[in-house]
Amino acid sequence: MTTYVDSSALVPIYVPERFSTAARSAIRAAGQIPFTVVHELEVANAFELLVGRDLMSRDECRSVHQQLRDDLESQRLLPMSLDLDEVFARARELSSLYTAEHLARSLDLVHVAAAHIALCTRFVSADDRQLAVARSSGLETVDIKHKPRRQKR
Repeated sequence: MTTYVDSSALVPIYVPERFSTAARSAIRAAGQIPFTVVHELEVANAFELLVGRDLMSRDECRSVHQQLRDDLESQRLLPMSLDLDEVFARARELSSLYTAEHLARSLDLVHVAAAHIALCTRFVSADDRQLAVARSSGLETVDIKHKPRRQKR
């Protein structure tokens, strides 16, 4: 398990949106993906925001929650416990190194720190700030907003 998928790339797996196809492709290529308490909060909150904005019904929300539970049960998403003190300490380090340059927000840093603590080498996201910090801190990045370029023969 070497790929960390942040919430901006995980939510489109369950809710059709502009980058859903790219997100599904990136996740398929990754195999098992760590699912942390950060994901648990952020993904559930994203679903609730969609309900609150009348972009998803309560029934649809229950359905996507069930799909998420199914992926956890099948271990497509692998629940991973992280030492939050360690995650926040690493996030503070990332902040001092990269926030001024990339204008990273706290939660951006928490996701990248979690990826490092989980010993992931690849970071999948649709968030430019997270991708910039992940790249600067040595992770391979996959931006689901951009189609991968084909190699010329």
